Amino acid sequence: MSSITDSNMALLRKREKELECIYSISDLFDMHIPLKSLLKGIVRRIPSACSHSELAAARITLDDEVYQTPEYEDTPWMMSIDIFVHGKVRGCLDVVYIEERPPLDVGPFLNEEKKLMDVIVSRLGKVLERRHVEEALLDSEKRYRVIFESSPLGIFIDRNGIITHCNRSFLKIFGLSREDVIGSEVTDFVNDEKLEKVLFRSDQEIMPYYETEYTARLAGRQVHLRSYYVPHRSSRTTLEGGVCLIADITRNKQSEDALHQQKELLTSTFNALQDLIVVVDKELNVVTSNWKSDELISPEKRKVHPHCYECFMHRDEPCDPCHVKDVFSTGEVAENEYTSPVDGKTREYRVSPVFGKNNDIVMAVEHIRDITERKQTETALQQSTEELASAYEELRSLDRLKDEFLSNLRHELNTPLTTIRGYSELLQEGTFGPLNPEQENAVDKVVNKSKRLHSLLDSLLFASSSQGGRVKYNFEKMLLSDSLQSAIGEVSRNAKDKSISLNFDQPPEVLLTKADADYLPRVFVNLIDNAIKFTPREGKINLSAFRENGDVHAVIEDNGIGIAEENLPKLFQKFYQIDSSSTRNYGGNGLGLYISKVIVEDHGGKIWIESEEGAGTRVHVTLPAIDQN
Repeated sequence: MSSITDSNMALLRKREKELECIYSISDLFDMHIPLKSLLKGIVRRIPSACSHSELAAARITLDDEVYQTPEYEDTPWMMSIDIFVHGKVRGCLDVVYIEERPPLDVGPFLNEEKKLMDVIVSRLGKVLERRHVEEALLDSEKRYRVIFESSPLGIFIDRNGIITHCNRSFLKIFGLSREDVIGSEVTDFVNDEKLEKVLFRSDQEIMPYYETEYTARLAGRQVHLRSYYVPHRSSRTTLEGGVCLIADITRNKQSEDALHQQKELLTSTFNALQDLIVVVDKELNVVTSNWKSDELISPEKRKVHPHCYECFMHRDEPCDPCHVKDVFSTGEVAENEYTSPVDGKTREYRVSPVFGKNNDIVMAVEHIRDITERKQTETALQQSTEELASAYEELRSLDRLKDEFLSNLRHELNTPLTTIRGYSELLQEGTFGPLNPEQENAVDKVVNKSKRLHSLLDSLLFASSSQGGRVKYNFEKMLLSDSLQSAIGEVSRNAKDKSISLNFDQPPEVLLTKADADYLPRVFVNLIDNAIKFTPREGKINLSAFRENGDVHAVIEDNGIGIAEENLPKLFQKFYQIDSSSTRNYGGNGLGLYISKVIVEDHGGKIWIESEEGAGTRVHVTLPAIDQN
């Protein structure tokens, strides 16, 4: 009887230890402490519930993390039980004895120890499952909060029309604080009577979804808002609340308006083009175009997307070859001209490919222009060009005849003129005996007129030759002062006859240039002779020469009648006279300045005139200077 009592007492003590262990571990589960602390607390409490607690040690392995008592070591006297979480093994619970017990003793790991370990592992698995679900829910709530707060829509959740939640976007739209919004009615922010009816209508009329747009004035500016409302129904289809989203679509609306205006502008521009623009698909159907008033196709055919060759070529089948087909096959721009046998108009066709996303040709744009008038103009222009070319050849022939005539005329006139001038000068010099005053006067007139006639012939021939670029120059190094002195000697008698003082200020330096010894003095003869003609009796003519900016510069200045400013640009024109009276009063043929300009420019120089009416004239001539060496 005593033995039974001792056995029962031992069993009761063991059950007591197991219950104490289970209650202690349950307290840990209920405390919601961190997982690591929980597992460490479990392994510390398990040995106390074993039969030989002084020799027991425990270890928990979970997700490759190990938690064990300090004295734990692997021995042959061990029991291990797997830990299952959601049906999968996540680790195990190990209990060991660090020493072997005598065989007669009730050994370790009987069913009671295993039952205890099963209870602990089962409870631990459920706790881990619960914690996993809680963490997932917490993570989901965090993600929801992030989405909720960072959503670009002004989100608020309402129940029976009262706002319970709202995010930062909503507060930003209306410029309010969260305290001002929570507890307010939805209709305070949604300016839409229909939404009010949706919120408070009967159960049978609950809408699955409602959307509206409206304008509102917020913080002194007008905004455009869009609201969405999704009602929440119970299992009995009663309205329990809902979710309402508000978005500020002011920018979108402005962009839509701008795009619409741009579209209208492009459409108006497209339709206002004088040329015809046609979009054609691969089957040669006209997809769209800016049809003109001079209709190429009936309105009935327009509606069924006619073929392009029906509209413009007036054919029942495509041309062969077809320029539109060529564009679809080659991907290159094609051009063509076609004269319609129906209306007789000539049109220019330019077709360009339109490529899709895969770089394949999806359509072609045909640019059609009526070039009938242009072709007629080109034909008339070609005819005029041919007529002008014929006239030009005729003029060239006449010009050659003129040159030949002038050359022959000079030759024919020079022979008798040279004889007249020669004998007249012999008479003037007294070679054939003395002359009385009347005879001297007559001979002087003959000599002067023969010289003038000779000069006129040379001027006419030069003007004719220079026009065709046939003047031949013999350029050589010469002194500018020599040309001036030569010219002074030739016209000095004319100056003397009018008692005009002709002064030449000899330059202190040597002024060299490359020039023709016959033609350059002729320039100064013409210029000085002009100065003598237009300077009154007893007037003055001053000549000067100097070097300036790499040029030799000659100036002929007189105190004659001068020239009006409006006449200066015309002075170097061929045969130009300021007025008809100039020719009668002063003589001349209008070629002197023209010839001078041609000769100076052929020498690489420049000539210009400065004058003021009634205050004299200055003529400037510059030529490229050269060094003595």
